[in-house]
Amino acid sequence: MLKLFSRTISLFLLCLLLSSWGAVGHKTINSKCTDSFPASMKAFVIWSDSLGTNASNADNRKNTDNTESPKHFIDIDTYPEFNSTGRIASTYDSIVSIHGASYITSNGSLPWATVNMYDTLVVDFKMLKWHKAMLDASDLGHYVGDGHMPLHLATNYDGQLTGQKGVHSRYETTMVGTYQTALATYKGDTVLHHISNLNKYIFDYIYFDQHYKDSVLLADKYATTTAGNTTSSQYTAALWSKTQFTTMLFKNSSHSLAELIYSAWIDAGTPPFASKVRTAVSNVFGSNVSVYPNPSKGTFQLAGDDVFRTEVSSLSGTTLGKYYDRHIDLSSLSNGMYILSIYGKEGLLKKEKIMIIK
Repeated sequence: MLKLFSRTISLFLLCLLLSSWGAVGHKTINSKCTDSFPASMKAFVIWSDSLGTNASNADNRKNTDNTESPKHFIDIDTYPEFNSTGRIASTYDSIVSIHGASYITSNGSLPWATVNMYDTLVVDFKMLKWHKAMLDASDLGHYVGDGHMPLHLATNYDGQLTGQKGVHSRYETTMVGTYQTALATYKGDTVLHHISNLNKYIFDYIYFDQHYKDSVLLADKYATTTAGNTTSSQYTAALWSKTQFTTMLFKNSSHSLAELIYSAWIDAGTPPFASKVRTAVSNVFGSNVSVYPNPSKGTFQLAGDDVFRTEVSSLSGTTLGKYYDRHIDLSSLSNGMYILSIYGKEGLLKKEKIMIIK
């Protein structure tokens, strides 16, 4: 019992430190899922930026919710039946009846957390709670992203069993952050299917993705030998050269998220969303919203009834600040042009260029 408790605490602390795919990776996976939405979901494309912005909400909750961390991984190779048959019981009740709830928590509950978030999203759609649906879809995307990150699916999650400690962050954060542009070039696939067996669907991609854990560890050994260290740009470049499958994992993750959102919408009865979005946009920007003065010396004011959040970014896309009121003070920024992304409760409403001239 003491050993199990110690291991649970160790895994919990590690999860507080690590975010699958890092913030950059999760934002890419979530925001690009809308590329795969079919014509029937055209109105939901407005969610793209919001899904990306909220992609790491689930990670942030680890600091305040002690039930969150186990939802981000599953050490599937700790299950004896997986090692002998390549499968485990897919429903939560079934796996608990075999191993007990504490065993599941200790070794990660990622697939069942994904199921629960899917079910929550279905309810959101049925109740027409569009803003909550976007936030819950963002969380769903985070869990889907975790399910496509090989080191979140194995006991040797940080190379600690093979003398490669730290590989987790070297791969998912350092390398992904360095090559984020290349990783984001994949195209969406608008051929989506309704998921009839949710548990099987989730476990199928977990079974597929966990095989790449060995490829990541081998790539790390190669990169370490090539560079003579694990901290240089030469190491990161070598790691990238041996893990080109990462782009495929990202693409599959975005597509799975799109298919899950699509299926949840169908299971909810395909409630109409387009008219609500068009009304919100036309009401706000048809007459009510303005940004002034523009240009200014660094302070801007928003006028309008439906503004929920405003983000400021550079022309290259780097986020510089988030604001939740109508007064935006950018006097600390240099002269130049920036982008205001203005959000309502349903998602992105408008992007506007602003100029600072002091």
